[in-house]
Amino acid sequence: MTRTRRALLAAIPHALAGMALLRFRPAHAQASLPAPEFVRQVAIATMFGIESATLARQKSSSSAIKEYALRLAEDHAKAASSLRRIIARRSDIALPDRPDSRRLDLLRDLGSLDGTDFDKAYTDAQRSTHRELAQLLDSYARTGDDPELKSFAAETLPLFQSLDRKARQLAP
Repeated sequence: MTRTRRALLAAIPHALAGMALLRFRPAHAQASLPAPEFVRQVAIATMFGIESATLARQKSSSSAIKEYALRLAEDHAKAASSLRRIIARRSDIALPDRPDSRRLDLLRDLGSLDGTDFDKAYTDAQRSTHRELAQLLDSYARTGDDPELKSFAAETLPLFQSLDRKARQLAP
């Protein structure tokens, strides 16, 4: 393994931890999260999930990770579709058209890896992303200001909690 690749692998968990601090506020601070920001964060997380799952199905050396990625892509697509249906009826909230720069960078980093190096980075990313997304959905379901989005958060939360549990069980 090259020194650059080792440095990249070592940096990914730290980047994910930084994303957690910057992208998602603690549950007690999310009481005032505006609906457009909630939608933006969920949409970006689902796009990242789908795109990273595509990479996993191509690059992983683990059949368990490939199976997880298939389920993840299906579940994220369902959640994204449900969110799009809600937003399509409204003019006050717009969906982003691509992941944010941090997630694009992470996708680029994942794309440069293969085999067990990819598996470790991918499982770390999924553990972090699903834990954060579950926290976001839980917080909005309890304290959000938009009834339709609160309902979406409450209905979608178990799906992402399940993906979070399964990500924690994956061994790269």
